[in-house]
Parts: sequence; structure tokens; C-alpha cells
Amino acid sequence: MNKNLTGLFLGAGASYEAGLPVVWELTSEIRDWLTPEKLRDLNKGWRSQGTGYSDEVIEDVVSVLAMPDAHYENMLGYLETQYRRKRERRNEYHHLYSWMVELVYVLLCQRQIKNDSFLRKKIGYFEGIRFMAEKNTPLWVFSLNHDVVIEAIAAHYSIPIHFGFSDDQVSLPCRSADGKVKGRLNAQVLRRDTLDNHAMFFPNPGVEGIYLLKLHGALDIFAFNDGADLLKVMPAGGGFEGVTEALRAVNEDVFFPEPASPSGRADVTNEIAYADDEGVMQFLRKSLLAGAFKFSDANTQVLPKSLLKHFRANINFLSKLVCVGYGFGDNHINLIIKDWLEFSDSRSLEIVGPVATVPPFLMHVAPQVTVVQMVATGYFDSVAGITRSRRDELDKKISALLRSRGHAQAKSDLAAFGKQESERYKQLHIESLARIYEDGKHATVDDALKAYVPIEADDEETTLERMLSFIEARVKENEAWRQA
Repeated sequence: MNKNLTGLFLGAGASYEAGLPVVWELTSEIRDWLTPEKLRDLNKGWRSQGTGYSDEVIEDVVSVLAMPDAHYENMLGYLETQYRRKRERRNEYHHLYSWMVELVYVLLCQRQIKNDSFLRKKIGYFEGIRFMAEKNTPLWVFSLNHDVVIEAIAAHYSIPIHFGFSDDQVSLPCRSADGKVKGRLNAQVLRRDTLDNHAMFFPNPGVEGIYLLKLHGALDIFAFNDGADLLKVMPAGGGFEGVTEALRAVNEDVFFPEPASPSGRADVTNEIAYADDEGVMQFLRKSLLAGAFKFSDANTQVLPKSLLKHFRANINFLSKLVCVGYGFGDNHINLIIKDWLEFSDSRSLEIVGPVATVPPFLMHVAPQVTVVQMVATGYFDSVAGITRSRRDELDKKISALLRSRGHAQAKSDLAAFGKQESERYKQLHIESLARIYEDGKHATVDDALKAYVPIEADDEETTLERMLSFIEARVKENEAWRQA
């Protein structure tokens, strides 16, 4: 395999422009939904069903939710730590940890599934990845992200993609609401023995396309066979829509009918319980890794720990690694990147992000590190030599600005701009009619209407310019108000 390769390492920032949240945005969503009052009310409901948690543990979790400097991974890490400390309450902390990981999964999954219309508008901004795949055979992509954005990009641009899974497949029955089988969902398989003792199934010698290794689990990767093996759901159709449709199907159509349950199906925390073709209950365990103890010897996890050695091995095919949107917050990852960079001074690391800097643990190899302060799609455009139109640049700026405002404020900004535009065109119409009467040639309303020329709407670029200025002005107003 060619060792003169450039590869990608992706953190949450790489998926941000595709509509997925970074850590603090997701934390804000969790806090908005899981308020202290909500958690206490939920616990009352759980207790009424014969489960629930002690007030001591609930109030401990409430205290962590209230910490402004703690993001959701810190919160989960705290629950893991308390699990080790509080032996008399360890089951409670473990169950709450699992429940919160499930919450993270649900929020990310719903964002991804409901994101098709947004992604359809924005996926063109990731075209530079196709260029990188054409220049590198293969393009290795190591990702910490749980989403299926890279899979969607590959599908959209018809880039071959390999996940290191075998050619073995399993077929999952999809059911309608009445429990009857209505279709099948196929998945690739990776046996635990392969992960533990052999190389993964990435073609060697290298072939064109993307070699994708998901290091922290994924929305569409599950453990099955009592946790012994992994499966990855395959697209349920063409284009990027087939990728998200498969994700929707495995979460909504693969289930075990349970008439006594409010949802009509068996609900299991962090697992999908489903009926196989014989009607026997089987389980798909969700693979997300989150918290402070990923790949720790002192911690158990669904995703096999041997996966990390495959990252350590396969990164050695690269002479250059480009880290996009990664904040270097995972020590087990940082150690491998550091060791890889230290091995040879012919290797180089490029760190891409709006406020990227060289992390302290790499200062001793800083001559091999380059910082590029750009957003992900801007970087992909730069390496591919793509020049965006003014319209596209405005669209990207407005999208980023609205995302930074939060959902409620962004909705308010757009409503206010829409109202301003409506008033603006109304005033232009009035002024146009007034000029017709003022010239004295049109004495009647009928004469005026015949002479009236409708006001044409501005082109899209002009409207976007006006929208950007409007939102920026509102941002300044809010900042002035906060400082007053």
C-alpha cells in the first residue's frame, strides 16, 4: 500500500457544517431538555413503576447538570467516577450513565435522520473530500464522530467506501406497526476474533475510495451475538438518502412487538430488542463510546478495545495526517498521534479549525505541525482548488451565524428578517403607486393600476447580503444589551 498518503482525522467540528452538533451545542440541547425539574419529575414516574433512584443520586446528577463549564462528556465521566466511588449506589450511577448515553444517541440519531433537507443543500460544500479521495489511494479517514456524514458524502459523490468489515452479511427483518415483516435491512459483519487477532478487511493493496475507521462507535454500528461481534447497517437505497434511511429503519422498523408496552414494542436502554425470523428476541447493542474512560483497562465497553490497535497500525500508512474539527480532548487518541509523529521527521500533521492551535503535548514536534485556521469545508475547498461563489459564501456565513445563535434565537432572527422584508416591499409598492399619482397623468384608480409596474424581488445574492447584515446587527444589539 502506498505510504505517501494523506489521511483525515475527524472530530465533531468536521460534521458541524453538515448540521450535526459540536460538543457544547449537544450539551446545551441536553440541558434544555433535562432540566433539574424534569429529572426529578422523571424519577417520580420511574418510582411509581417500581424503579427509580434515590434522592441522593438524583441531586448529585442535578449538581453536575448545573455546572456551566461541564459538557456532556464530563457529566458522563462524573457518573462513571461515582460508580467506582459509591459502591452502595453503583447500580444507580451505572443505570443513569447508560440512560444518559441513550439520550445522547437519540438526540444525535434524530438530528441525523431529520437532516436530509439541510444536508441536501450543504453536501456540495464537502466536494473537496472527493478530490482528496482521487489523490490518495486509498483515503484513510479516522473518525471520532458517531454520525454517518462521511458515509453520506461518499454515497452522494459515488466514492467507494470500505469499513474494514467482512463480506459476511446478516439480514434484519423490518416490521410494520402491526409486527408483520415488511422488508429486510442488510448489515456487514465484523467478528470479534478478527478484531482481536487479525487485520481488518480493508483491501490491500490499496484501492480507490475511502477507508473509514470509526473509533468511538457509530449510530449505525451495533454489537450482536451476545456482544461478541459487530454489524454495520448498509444503505437502504441510493444516494445519501439511502444512508439515513437505513439509520431510520434500524431504529424504527427493527423491533420486538410488545403489545403491553406504551410504544407497542420492547424498550431496552442502549439496545434495540428485535424479533428474528423465528420470533425469538435478539438484541443489537448500541456502540457509542462517551465519557471519561474510553478504552480504559478499568472500564467495560460495548465497542471492542482491540479496535484501538487497528488505528495505531493503519495510521502508519500515512505520511501526512489532517485533523479537522478535533479538540485533542482524548488522551488515548493523542498518544497514538504523538507516537506516530515522533517516529519520523518526514511525517507531518495539519490541524484545521477556526481557532486551531498546536496542543501542548505536541510542542516538542511543533516543526512537523501546521495550523490552518479555517472551517472544515473551507479547508476542503482550498486543497481541491475550489472557488465558491459569493452566494455560497454568504450562505455558509449565515448558516454558521444562525447556528451560533441557538435554535430559538435563530428562529426569532429569521422571523424578524422576514417581517422586515415584508414591510420593505410593502413600502416600495406604496412609493411606486404614489409616484404614479404624483405625475398627474392618471386620474382614476383603473388608470393607475394599468400604469403600475410590479416591484421585482431582488436576486438571491442581494437578499442574502441584506440578511447577513440584519443578523449581524442583531448580534451586536444583543452583545450591547448584555454589557449594559
